Amino acid sequence: MDLFVIQELYDTEKVYVDDLGSIVEGYMGYMKENPLPGDLEGKDKIVFGNIHQIYDWHKETMVMELEKCLTETEKVGSIFIRYERRLYMYVKYCENKPKSEYIVSEYLDTYFEEIRQKLGHRLTLPDLLIKPVQRIMRYQLLIRDILKYTEKAGLDTTDLKKALRVMCIVPKAANDMMQVGRLQGFDGKITAQGKLLLQDTLLVSEVVAGMAQKARERRVFLFEQIIIFSEMLERKKGDFSNASYIYKNSLKVNKMSMANQEEGEPLKFVLIDRTPGSDMKYIIQAPSEEVKDTWIREIRSILDMQGDFLRALQSPIAYQREISKEL
Repeated sequence: MDLFVIQELYDTEKVYVDDLGSIVEGYMGYMKENPLPGDLEGKDKIVFGNIHQIYDWHKETMVMELEKCLTETEKVGSIFIRYERRLYMYVKYCENKPKSEYIVSEYLDTYFEEIRQKLGHRLTLPDLLIKPVQRIMRYQLLIRDILKYTEKAGLDTTDLKKALRVMCIVPKAANDMMQVGRLQGFDGKITAQGKLLLQDTLLVSEVVAGMAQKARERRVFLFEQIIIFSEMLERKKGDFSNASYIYKNSLKVNKMSMANQEEGEPLKFVLIDRTPGSDMKYIIQAPSEEVKDTWIREIRSILDMQGDFLRALQSPIAYQREISKEL
C-alpha cells in the first residue's frame, strides 16, 4: 500500500481542522464576544449551520483515527464504514449552505471583511465556509487512490471498497440537498415531497393543446411524490456550486403517466399530466442513453409503486390475495 496517500489524507485532515478552527474559534468566537449588527441578530446561526459539530468531531476523533493509520495502514477503510452515520452531518450542512451564502453575501464587504482584518486571516469567510463541501468530496478521491495501490499490492480491499461506496453516497446526498436548497419559488413544502431520487439538467419541451413549445434547458428534480422543472439562473462559467434554480412547473407523480418517444428519438421520453382537465405533456430529452435509462427506470419504479398502493386502497382483500400468491 502506498503510504504517501495515507500521509496526504492525514496531513490534509490537520489543515482542514485548522481551517474549521478559523471559523469556530475565529469568526464565531469574535461574534459571541462582540455585539452583532442589528439586522444580523439571529441570522448568525444560519451563517454557520452545524459547522461547530463538524469541527468538534474532526478535531477530537477523525484526526486521531487517521494518525493511527500511518502505522496501521489496513485500518483506513474501516474508519469510513464505522463513522458513516456521523458523516451525514455534512448533508445537514450542505442543505443550509444556500441560505448561508445569501446572508454572507449581504455583509461580506462590510461586517465580515472587518472581522477578517481583525483576525488577520488571508481567506475570506466564503472561502472558509466552502471547505466542508470540498473536504467531503475529496475523501472519495483519496480513498480511490489508496484502493488502487492496495489492489496493486495484492492486499485485501474489502473494507476499502465499502468505504469508497460510503464516500460516494454521502457526498451525493450532500450535493443533492445543496441543489434542492437553491430552488426558489416552489410554493409547496419541499420536505413533504419524499426522498429526492434524481436530479439532472435535461432538455424539456412543454406540449400545450397539442402544440410543442421550444425545448429549454431545465434542472429537473424527481422526488417520490413530485417532479419539479426549474430554470437555471445564469452563473459564472464553471461555478456549479452557486447555481440558483427558479421553479417553473411540476407534475404530481400520482397524476402522471409515461410514454416512449417515437422511433428515431432514442434520447427522448414523454411525461403526461393526467390531472382531469389538463392536456399538458412534457417531452424530455436526456444527454445520453444511460441518463435516459436511469430516469425511465426510476420513474417506472415509482409509478408501479403508486399503482400497487391504489390497488391496495381500492380492493384490499384482492390485493392481499395477489401478494400472498406471489409470495
